Amino acid sequence: MALVATEKRLSKWTFAWIVLLFFTFHVSTGHAAQPESIQLSAEQSAWVVRHQGQPLTVGFDPFGGVDSFELRGQRMGFLHLLLADIQKRTGLKLTPAESTGWDDAYSRFVAGKIDVLYGANATPEREKIMRFTAPAQRYPYVVLAPKDRGVQALGDVDGKRLGFIDNDFVLEALPRAYPNIHFTPTFFADQNLALAALKHNRIDAFVTSGGGVEVEYLVNNPELGVIAKLRAITSDMTLAVLHKDAVLASILETYLNQSQATIDTMARSALQLYHRKALRLTDAELDWLEKSGEAVVGVAEDYLPFDYYNKGSYQGIAGESLRAIADTIGLRFSVVSAPFAQVMDQARAGKVHVVDMAKTEERLRDFLFPHPISTERDIVIGLKSSQPVPDVYALDGLRVAVIDGFWHEEYLQKNLRNPRIVKTQDIMESLRKVREGEADYLIENPTVIEFYINGLGYQDLVKRGNTSSDSFVYFGVSRSQPELAGIMDKVIPLLSFEEMKYRGIQSVPTLTNQSTLHLRWVAGLLGVALVMIVTATAVIARKLTNERMATQFLREREQLLYTDALTGLLNRNHFSHHAQALSESIGFPQAVVVADLNNLKRTNDTYGHSAGDRLIEMWAEAARAQWPCARGYRMGGDEFLFLIALPPGSVPIEQQLEAFQQRCASMTHTLADGTAMHPYSALGFALRTDPLTGLEQCMAQADARMYAMKATQRKRSTDIA
Repeated sequence: MALVATEKRLSKWTFAWIVLLFFTFHVSTGHAAQPESIQLSAEQSAWVVRHQGQPLTVGFDPFGGVDSFELRGQRMGFLHLLLADIQKRTGLKLTPAESTGWDDAYSRFVAGKIDVLYGANATPEREKIMRFTAPAQRYPYVVLAPKDRGVQALGDVDGKRLGFIDNDFVLEALPRAYPNIHFTPTFFADQNLALAALKHNRIDAFVTSGGGVEVEYLVNNPELGVIAKLRAITSDMTLAVLHKDAVLASILETYLNQSQATIDTMARSALQLYHRKALRLTDAELDWLEKSGEAVVGVAEDYLPFDYYNKGSYQGIAGESLRAIADTIGLRFSVVSAPFAQVMDQARAGKVHVVDMAKTEERLRDFLFPHPISTERDIVIGLKSSQPVPDVYALDGLRVAVIDGFWHEEYLQKNLRNPRIVKTQDIMESLRKVREGEADYLIENPTVIEFYINGLGYQDLVKRGNTSSDSFVYFGVSRSQPELAGIMDKVIPLLSFEEMKYRGIQSVPTLTNQSTLHLRWVAGLLGVALVMIVTATAVIARKLTNERMATQFLREREQLLYTDALTGLLNRNHFSHHAQALSESIGFPQAVVVADLNNLKRTNDTYGHSAGDRLIEMWAEAARAQWPCARGYRMGGDEFLFLIALPPGSVPIEQQLEAFQQRCASMTHTLADGTAMHPYSALGFALRTDPLTGLEQCMAQADARMYAMKATQRKRSTDIA
């Protein structure tokens, strides 16, 4: 073994960072007690005793992001925490080796000059000379490309120049995982050289392992973006040794098997510290995190789906966003709830530090506003019979419902000569006043209004116009906490609003469909009347007549409850209650087809929601024409599911899907400005041969194929042709 002499000092890898990191790690996670030793076999224990005090060098990628980095003059990272914990719990003394890059570390390991190699994926060629442990961590590979050169999805790299790090196994794995993508490879000694080539147009995209390092790349190179995360290809952070060191490999494997919970905790701690470095937090911000790192969040009345206070927990989209901010950087948030006016008073007094609010000139005096968590602009809502509102000035002289205390009142007062504001206590009252004719319109965030209109079943309310003001969703931060505001401003751009929206909506209560509630009330009254009539008259014919009436009402209720109003297809509610029985009623074999309508949001944003609705309707019309006897569901905004019978002699489902895509391509709708559009979607299917094969299992298989198809499609700039 290449055992390094005890007296040799590696100046860059001092023992100080081990002490510092482990002190921070144990205090922050509450693990003050000494960790238990690993249970080794007699052979393994004897090996440790023979090599007691003799350092073993560990080679790794010095540009590996979270595994090894420098923060405030200290070298730290997951690898260093891992090696220190291995030494503490096994007695092995593992020391990071200096190297200029991954290729240098790899070559020296193969030459026997380094004892252990961290981060090598097992391949048939490598397994001829190496032994591999299980991965301590797995990092999906990512693909980086400039934002302005047309490479926006994985399929766009077909025929392009791709950059790779020397000896990176992804060059072999990429063609196996994505056989339809062809490229010209270019190799680099390290990531910095590859990124420089990418910026100077010598390559079109760069493929590298993630593990958080992509965050630093994007911060340092804002002109670049991550166009794909290759979850099918991961960088496995194994601990590899040469074949002759079999006992050492078994000791490391034993440690990994007995330490997974500790390893996961170390990984989270290291990633948070790495994000602090990658996001370039200032000394003041780092000091604030180390000395305090805790803030009080004020939650006013529920504002679904953004704000929901539940037994001391902040839920909804805003709550999930704050949780993601805390997890990213290592913040701690405590939550208080009170009426909005009280929350604002406490925030102005510095007792509450963060509040979800709109940004106004008045509030800028007391609050700092980091990047918004949502850049959706508020929209104008009215009845279907209401006139369209081309801009906010068209609301002059009309009654607009405004929640008391919301920024819309100030907005309307400043922009209209004759504002007629109808104040309400909450959004439910605003919706009621518009529906009952006490107000003409209301202004609201599109995500919020979609949640209420769909949840309550108010099909008579629609979007009638847009606003042009900054109506984004912000976290206002008390000016007494400038460091907190600076930290949040750097973290928020890393968040995906769509992901926060999905998670947030799952965490808030479901609204009661008012149409269904009304039908239940009517059905209840009819039932009572039916009993009274039967009791009073005892006339069988009258009883049967009333029962037929009740049945008709129930059918009408079921039609409203289970049908998507826009497409006429069944909805997710019907799927939740009846899909299993209906799927078996159509017989076997059958095909489970899932679809995702492409570029609906782009169409909505560019041509308005009426164009987007027409795109959805066209797609549904094509699907019903293609499969008139199938069970069709609209599962969400742009998501569909079809259950298709495949009796003997049927056309194979693959050909049916191809025919459907051709049908969609032939459908055209011309907009008012002469622009033509047609529907286009990504499709996936699974075959279900008998009832023993679960419907959910088939949907998962179909989903996987659909996403694979979406990943391989060349990204279309628009669905408008």
